[in-house]
Amino acid sequence: MERVVLLLAAGWMGALLARRFRMPGGSLLGAMLAAAAVNLTVADMPSLPAEVRTLAIVLLGAYTGSSMDRRSFVRLRSVIPWHAVAVAALIAVGLGLGLALRARAPEALSLVTAVLSTTPGGASGLTAVAYDLGADARLVASLHSVRLFVVFGVLPLMMQWALRMRRQAGDGGAARGARNS
Repeated sequence: MERVVLLLAAGWMGALLARRFRMPGGSLLGAMLAAAAVNLTVADMPSLPAEVRTLAIVLLGAYTGSSMDRRSFVRLRSVIPWHAVAVAALIAVGLGLGLALRARAPEALSLVTAVLSTTPGGASGLTAVAYDLGADARLVASLHSVRLFVVFGVLPLMMQWALRMRRQAGDGGAARGARNS
């Protein structure tokens, strides 16, 4: 039991620290990183009990559900066709990558583990599905954690760069217009 408390405390502290440093997705990523660090350094660290996992998933589901309102669904009407295409493409890419991963390492992971590991989506949600389907949830969580760290580390920098380029293009356009007048 004390090891479970240690994992939860590490996760909480990691989340607080990541938020303190304004890390994008800090609550989730900080908790994941800290809990993984404890799990890697303390021998025989068990997974969290099923009841804790279920509670976490219920809280995540309730939080996600509470984020939706009628206005968001009304706004969705205009993007549903494009979103459906995007979802189908992401599923196809995830399935294709999962099949390729499985073909490269058939002894290392099952088809379900491979597909869930490469399917775009939330790490916590896909890890929960992995548990439910009997896949290697630890591997699914690990691969998605790496993906999230890369995306959350690179995407904000790319967005800052793109916004800076857009501002410069706008400023440059205004300066060119002033010169041509």
